Amino acid sequence: MAGILKEGRNCWCFSQADRIAFLVDAENYFRAFEESVSRAQNTIIIVGWDIDSRMSLQPGQTSDQSGQLGTLLDRLIRQKNALRGYILSWDFSLLFALEREPFPAFKLGWRTHKRLRFHLDGEHPKAGSHHQKIVVVDDAVAFTGGLDLTIHRWDSRDHRPENPRRIDPAGKPYGPFHDLQIVVSGPAAEALGRLAKTRWTRATGETIRTRPLPSSATVPWPPSATPVLRNVRVAISRTEAAYDGRADVLEIRNLYADTLAEARDLIYIENQYLTAAAVGDALLALLDREEPPEIVIVLPHKLTGWLQQRTMGVLRARLIKRLRAADKKQRLRIYYPAIDGLDNDYIKVHSKVMIVDEGFVTVGSANINNRSLGLDSECNVSLESNNDPAISAVIANLRADLVGEHLGLSRAELAEKRLAHTSWIALIESCRAGPRHLEPLEDLPEEALEPVAETFIADPERAIDPHELIASYVPETVRKHAATRLFRNALAILALGALAATWHFTPLHAWLNVRPLLALLHRMGTLALAPLVLWLAFLAGGLTFFPVTLLIVVTAITFTPPLSVLYAFLGCLSSASLNYALGRVLGTRALNRLVKDRWRELRHRLRRRGLGTMIAVSLVPIAPFTLITATAGALKIRYRDLLLGTAIGVAPGILAVTLFTRSLTQALSNPVTKPLIVLVLLGIALGALALWVRRGMIHGAAKETAVTCTRK
Repeated sequence: MAGILKEGRNCWCFSQADRIAFLVDAENYFRAFEESVSRAQNTIIIVGWDIDSRMSLQPGQTSDQSGQLGTLLDRLIRQKNALRGYILSWDFSLLFALEREPFPAFKLGWRTHKRLRFHLDGEHPKAGSHHQKIVVVDDAVAFTGGLDLTIHRWDSRDHRPENPRRIDPAGKPYGPFHDLQIVVSGPAAEALGRLAKTRWTRATGETIRTRPLPSSATVPWPPSATPVLRNVRVAISRTEAAYDGRADVLEIRNLYADTLAEARDLIYIENQYLTAAAVGDALLALLDREEPPEIVIVLPHKLTGWLQQRTMGVLRARLIKRLRAADKKQRLRIYYPAIDGLDNDYIKVHSKVMIVDEGFVTVGSANINNRSLGLDSECNVSLESNNDPAISAVIANLRADLVGEHLGLSRAELAEKRLAHTSWIALIESCRAGPRHLEPLEDLPEEALEPVAETFIADPERAIDPHELIASYVPETVRKHAATRLFRNALAILALGALAATWHFTPLHAWLNVRPLLALLHRMGTLALAPLVLWLAFLAGGLTFFPVTLLIVVTAITFTPPLSVLYAFLGCLSSASLNYALGRVLGTRALNRLVKDRWRELRHRLRRRGLGTMIAVSLVPIAPFTLITATAGALKIRYRDLLLGTAIGVAPGILAVTLFTRSLTQALSNPVTKPLIVLVLLGIALGALALWVRRGMIHGAAKETAVTCTRK
């Protein structure tokens, strides 16, 4: 394989690597990292998606904090007067707040030596992230790959089901973790340093100035990393989304497409995800050949957490289904690594490596998902053999090393088995009975959290336009009236606020005294049977199409928070359950006759059964609450999805109505201006939201029209 890599298309630059080594799994990488930074003389630059000062580089080896990342870096900086450190971590989304170290700027910035600088990098488009994982030492040695310097990453290559060293800072064990890193020295390390310094300048406005090591200086190459090649050319590829006047960089996307198109014999992939449309299309094209190459893909058995399973897991299942349907010649296998004794746990495959034939390998931070190929910042290092036998042998050995690890075989044992089988797939299948093996990934149900599971939100290839988001997921019938309804609500709240002010500051309060009525409702709320009466009112209201919003208002007046919110939730869910049961009993024909004018729209909107659909129609209702929940029952949507979707969908409305009602009653009960101010601000907020939604509807409709015309 030769001539695939091209600067400006699928790589940023070519650079000479004096030495190269591959570091499989975090035990090897963390050891090499510690060895290298301990030899640093001028600069240590760390760029990551997540960086945690508490992580132990050699867990179980020390009982105190001396082996932690933050302690190590601080100690090195203090010991060497010429040494400076720069740490740049993604300014993460709130979705990851519970998984991250609290107050990282304090732990790695304020509490450490002043020459150790820490910064959170938020210079990226909306919904994007900085996903590169780069460490550069003295501009002479650099690491990159899939491993962040954070917790829950360390593991040894045996991936034992139980390992007392595999614990987090709280002493809690976590499951096996598989990943891969590459380390280079020489000009290639200096090039990765330029990339990291550019990131630092964009994030902070400051420039990192480094001095080259003198020729007599010792290069901080880690002794534990045995070089597999010397004096060889590598390519560095990036993903960067368009931002702040800069054009997007899609080198890694092109890298995957170009190299897959040239595959002939075997493609070996390890990755955390498999959802990227560009890679899916390239693989489908390969499977459509007269003689497709073998394709072996190793993925994690499951994705972490309920949300990822319902979004990225569903997108993965859809692409795998397409690939298997196209695999007419049985040349594709998709596996997950299995080890006896793991039970319900699994090895988290986090590596990002692709090997094509014996002529190309790429290792880096880029997942095979849309966002890694277009939205998030990524960095990969690639090696092309150009028909050099020495480079081809190194690429083949890396592939054998990775496959051998998953099968529990040494390189010699794997080579012996390879002679006995005509294909790699046959070899892997022959080892299925072993304690360590690759197990075929089963077909998974496509239970999506729609609309979140759509690639537009869960796995976008470009920055998300909020107006486009509204236009894509708000039903057309609702779009026409949503802004108008919001304006009406805003005007109504402002009018009520004006009425409350008039009641306070004019003689109107002498003619109309509402305080006794409010006091009566409050007293009723203290009665033992009040919650039961309210619950029956919600049930009866649901059956008679009584507006559920008015029932929530009465609840907010009668009871004080948090009981008012709790009772409103229980009332809505009970009413939804009763209507659902009624819909199941009546069936689709009866509902079609009863609400013929709304049935077609309801059936259309609820055709995609699932939790996401129920959330969407509850957030932006297209019909009365009773009708929606009864139709869900008639269409036999799962009761669990109805219950959870309704709860999530009505939550904003219940909280907003409760806030408004409490403010209004306080304004009517007490002659103070604070509740009135809250009412006015709420009205202004709704008015602003209405303007934003209206603009989004117009913007989205125009985009849809343009796209439709283009497609025609």
